[in-house]
Amino acid sequence: MFESETAGPSGMAVGFDELRVPPYNLNAEQSLLGGLLLNNSAWDRIADLVTAEDLYRREHRLIFKAITKLASEDQPFDVVTLAETLERTNTLDAVGGLSYLGTLTSQTPSAANIQAYAQIVRQTSVRRQMIAVGTAIADSAYHPDGRTASDLLNEAEQRVFAITEQEARGGGGFQPIKTLLNQAVERIETLYEREEPITGLATGFIDFDTLTSGLQPSDLIIVAGRPSMGKCVAADTEILLDDGRVTTIETLVHTRQGQVLTLGDDWQFTWIQPSAFVDDGYKPVFRVTTRLGRQIDTTAPHPYLTPTGWRPLSELQVGEAIAVPRCLPIFGRDAMRDCEVKLLGYLIGDGSLTGTRPLLTNGNPRIQADFSAAVTAFGGLRATVKNVPNRTASVVVASDPSHIAKQRFKFAATLRSACDHFGLSQRALALAIGASPASVCNWFYGRTMPNADMFAALESIFGHMLQSSIPDGRDNAAKHARNALTRWLKTLDLWGHTAHTKFIPEPVFRLPKSQLALFLNRLFATDGWATVLTSGQPQIGYATVSDALSRQIQHLLLRFGIIVKRRYRCVKYKEKDHFVWQLDITDSASMELFASEIGIFGKESAINRVLAAIQGRKRQTNCDLIPHVLWERIAQLKGNESWSHLAQRAGFKGTSNIHVGRRALSRTRLAALAEALADRDLKNLAKSEIYWDQIVAIEAIGERHVYDLTIPETHNFVANDICVHNTTFAMNIAENVALQSKRPVAVFSMEMPGDSLAMRMMSSLGRIDQHRVRTGKLDDSEWPRLTSALNLLSNTEIFIDDTPALSPTEVRARARRLKREQGDLGLIVLDYLQLMQAPGVGENRATEISAISRALKSLAKELHVPVIALSQLNRSLEQRPNKRPVMSDLRESGAIEQDADLIVFIYRDEVYNKESSDKGIAEIIIGKQRNGPIGTIKLTFLGQYTKFENYTSGYHGEDQY
Repeated sequence: MFESETAGPSGMAVGFDELRVPPYNLNAEQSLLGGLLLNNSAWDRIADLVTAEDLYRREHRLIFKAITKLASEDQPFDVVTLAETLERTNTLDAVGGLSYLGTLTSQTPSAANIQAYAQIVRQTSVRRQMIAVGTAIADSAYHPDGRTASDLLNEAEQRVFAITEQEARGGGGFQPIKTLLNQAVERIETLYEREEPITGLATGFIDFDTLTSGLQPSDLIIVAGRPSMGKCVAADTEILLDDGRVTTIETLVHTRQGQVLTLGDDWQFTWIQPSAFVDDGYKPVFRVTTRLGRQIDTTAPHPYLTPTGWRPLSELQVGEAIAVPRCLPIFGRDAMRDCEVKLLGYLIGDGSLTGTRPLLTNGNPRIQADFSAAVTAFGGLRATVKNVPNRTASVVVASDPSHIAKQRFKFAATLRSACDHFGLSQRALALAIGASPASVCNWFYGRTMPNADMFAALESIFGHMLQSSIPDGRDNAAKHARNALTRWLKTLDLWGHTAHTKFIPEPVFRLPKSQLALFLNRLFATDGWATVLTSGQPQIGYATVSDALSRQIQHLLLRFGIIVKRRYRCVKYKEKDHFVWQLDITDSASMELFASEIGIFGKESAINRVLAAIQGRKRQTNCDLIPHVLWERIAQLKGNESWSHLAQRAGFKGTSNIHVGRRALSRTRLAALAEALADRDLKNLAKSEIYWDQIVAIEAIGERHVYDLTIPETHNFVANDICVHNTTFAMNIAENVALQSKRPVAVFSMEMPGDSLAMRMMSSLGRIDQHRVRTGKLDDSEWPRLTSALNLLSNTEIFIDDTPALSPTEVRARARRLKREQGDLGLIVLDYLQLMQAPGVGENRATEISAISRALKSLAKELHVPVIALSQLNRSLEQRPNKRPVMSDLRESGAIEQDADLIVFIYRDEVYNKESSDKGIAEIIIGKQRNGPIGTIKLTFLGQYTKFENYTSGYHGEDQY
């Protein structure tokens, strides 16, 4: 058995009791405080070594805090002044009174060894913190509360490093000039012997290194460029959100809430949260129209997905195919009453929403009856069919007089009961609210209702007693108020719209699938049709004069996987030409989907004829095809195998002529070829959620307010039902430093995942098109280059941390640990500064960014390495004729300009000037250099490889992104 030992004479707990009593040294704490009281000037020797929390005894912490307060105010802190300060804060008795302060001074011989006392206090404090952290780690392991082992390890590491952070306290201080002079002379001699102008870390860019002398240790370097580089869409571009809503990108940027659809490398859509929301000011915009009638307004540099990869609009021509969603099976969860869904479908289609009351113009008796039934179910309404000679019959909606009378009498009874409860007569009530006695009498007996002002006055007396009698509102009991349906349509902003301006209100987009089908069913019952043409071609369609309505219907049908062509055409009606938007469904699979999922009320026989015509025809599609350019990829995969042999292995009936390169591929044939070739990407493409839609028009529409989203990982999102796309310089520096200096490089990538960054680096070093690397579609000449890039990178010491939203403390702890593990660290790169967080710092983002920049500068000095932080620029430069960035363009700059030793701007003229003579050239503008000149150098930018190279006159590269 072990014997328990008690605390020693010093107050230090020892032996078995160390497991229970936190370590501390009573004598050291008393001597530290006594020394300060004896010699106030000793404060400067220990102020950066110890804090009040390092002392174990509560009375000692209170005394130290009081001394700290007096020292900060440059006041003396002997026994008398300290006692007076403690007395003011009502803590003198808590520390043992004036007698204990006297004991501290009497038992301390001098302050000569006060730093040694402080070190002892600090060491015991660290041990106590270690015990506390160890206990917390053990407790979290016993009680994980749903956290994974990885989460627990991360928390444990953060707790330990928090102690490590504090241990750095007191590590700095003044150094004598003699020591610094010796160090400076040694550095000068070293540089002289090198006989080269680069005194810091070489970046690999010759002109840049000449101007800066390389990246200097302890420097904070800010590399700033415009996010998106002009790849933007117009403000009214519509984005589908994960709850079924459709909102504009302008609203999304302002609210910063909502997940959007993005296309993955597997050709399937997933939801993702944008990492940044970009207001890009006003820019020239071009409208792209596709064969299906979809439209989107974007800037010229904005990339679109083509069969050969992402390409900017400026490179695309009419006739080329771009990717659009083939199906968006997104439905909401906010149901409405079926009667409301039906009424919206009917009234948006054939309803009049501009008169004194709603009415439906339709001569089909079944539709009239169904509409009338929905009106009755709505409540408080009646529907009346009106037949006018030589005109289509109408169903008029009005308030139900019996319902109004019932509501009025119910209100009257409640009013009488309320007056009895409060002891008010009719006359007293009239005087109280300023009404005439005759009016109050009419209210009492249900003959009339008070107007809105009088009703409010009654509520001020009786509270909500009156509202309970008419839960649907005062207007439901008033004779001359608008009917309930009109009022509801006004809340949806539909009332007052003509046929040309009708639209589908937001609640419809959030309906469950069954109710959305019900809405479309009744909408098509008005101006929709199902027919079989004389040629035998079946067709389902809809016509409207409203542009917005036609686009919304096309989108809602897309949620069911129905492909719809939208076109503007002239039709004759009563001997006059009328222009309408016509929606055509001609693809067999889409027509079958429409018939089974939606249908048309009142036109079931026509739908059945369409289905019969489909079954009697050979099943094929002339629209949902894979572009013939994919034959090139298939040719690469088959190698020397003959086409006929490949067709035979794929199970084709006719193998002698499969129209290689001439005909677009159906999904079925592509899937068969992919199976025969055992190619996963072709298999994914065959079952992809992509429809290849041809561009039919590209037209300039002037300047528009434009926005963009930053999408992590995939860098694309769906806008207007079209797929659109959205740090290269700093990463090229990281590559060059790692390759040339052979020193470790730390990369904190808070926007791009580590594997994506690795792919980008392979593309850069191997000079391989980035899209081909991401999809694995390399030709024979590119595989050796990929292998070479892989070997080069494998021999470097590049370390990537892709944890999002890191704080400066986390960055510092991880960088310290990496340097400790590797024994050296050459460079730190952070992508990017605005994605970092500094919890609990300041009240606004500018203050937080300032704290982050100061912390990064401190990190550079502490580790004696250059730190490169990427930063975004604000939008003010968009308003200037000269778009070259200047210092004031730094976004949320705060102290960035003051903290940075070197600020570098990236400018590419071709982004802003389509006809620029500097295509493929990037200007690297040094806007600030603390210890050197400012200026501009040129680099060649190879967009398809995301690579900067030393500029060579006459060669400007090729930018495909």
